[in-house]
Amino acid sequence: MDFDLVYERFRLPVWRLARRLTTSEEEALDTTQEIFLRVWRGLPGFRGEAKLSTWVFQIAWNYLRAHRRKMGRKHQIIGENINAAQDLVESAVDTGPDPERRARATQLLDRIEVALKRLPEHYRVVVWLRDGEDLSYQEIADALDVPIGTVRSRLARARGALKEMVES
Repeated sequence: MDFDLVYERFRLPVWRLARRLTTSEEEALDTTQEIFLRVWRGLPGFRGEAKLSTWVFQIAWNYLRAHRRKMGRKHQIIGENINAAQDLVESAVDTGPDPERRARATQLLDRIEVALKRLPEHYRVVVWLRDGEDLSYQEIADALDVPIGTVRSRLARARGALKEMVES
């Protein structure tokens, strides 16, 4: 398998995950580089037993967790999930040409972004992988090395918490 193709396919999704779980653009770029170094080293051993996307995200997730432990973070790193927030806004508010509706939609988007930042990391990551990267439940379970039921429950709890925070 050609590393250049893998890099081009997954560079942005991996960077977006790193950006959500790190404190700065520079840290996200550094961790993305380290993740792809691990992908490059592991690519000859990739046997295709899992989807390539699952394999790459598992490497990314494992590295980012280890990086956080190494950095000694005491607080959760808070990121953004604009894709999921925009999806929620579009489903909740008709953003037609009416300026008042657009203003309400913008306010709702702001509340959703704040709510996403308040979610625990293990919920945020599941929401991002499902809604932002469109991975299946099984792919998320494989990437995070958790049972599929855990993915389902985390996603349901995350969405419930988001709804509660946005509506309050």
